[in-house]
Amino acid sequence: MTPPRNSSAGSARVLVFVDVDNTLVKGASIYMFAIEAWKSGFIKWHHVIPALFQQRYFIRKGETTKRVKSTRERAQALVAGHQVRDFEKVAESAWRRSIAPKVFPEMIERINHHKSQGHEIWLLTASPQGLASVMARDLTLTGAIGTTLEEKDGAFTGEIDGELLHGPLKAKAAVQHALESGVNLAHCYAYSDSAADIPLLESVGHPVAVNPDHTLLAHATELSWPILWPESTNRHQTQRSKKAEKNAGH
Repeated sequence: MTPPRNSSAGSARVLVFVDVDNTLVKGASIYMFAIEAWKSGFIKWHHVIPALFQQRYFIRKGETTKRVKSTRERAQALVAGHQVRDFEKVAESAWRRSIAPKVFPEMIERINHHKSQGHEIWLLTASPQGLASVMARDLTLTGAIGTTLEEKDGAFTGEIDGELLHGPLKAKAAVQHALESGVNLAHCYAYSDSAADIPLLESVGHPVAVNPDHTLLAHATELSWPILWPESTNRHQTQRSKKAEKNAGH
């Protein structure tokens, strides 16, 4: 696989923002967390069934703002009242047993290339901060920026502390992080699969569409952005490419 071109930043700091679901890993991390949470007794089986249907839809169709919002609200309700330390144990187990095996090898290659260039690599995701931090730590990334769940007396309240990092708010988080770090986003990279992240991709100098949904594929093709198709998603590539060509023709 051809590595990304080196940026012209020279010795300047370079940030790399990597989306998680369907970009770094195949599927949705919160659904994999739900399965592990059930196995560990953290939640009940009737909470898991919707997650299974959502996971299948997500892999085939990609995400939408409405679906992501609904899923995160359900996840917030599930953790309400639970101890933070118990969530952390489930997150560790979910990463090790379910999520890590679904990481795209092609993305690991990209990440390793960025590491070799001295770039700072951040996961940027709507998934809970506690789960994203486990992933970033085990992949030896710089860190993770995720959705923060509100805590009180060592337990989750069921509310979000701040904002759900999805769509334009994810781009806002990247811009804010770059400003605080004194980094020029023109030198930076972003990887995502979803049209919802077009604002994020457009905020950096080096956007890369990974396993893109129909809308992002058409947008990336029109702007000549690099497109990465992990091998395990090739069965969707032809279908998506045909639809993108059709959309471009209108």
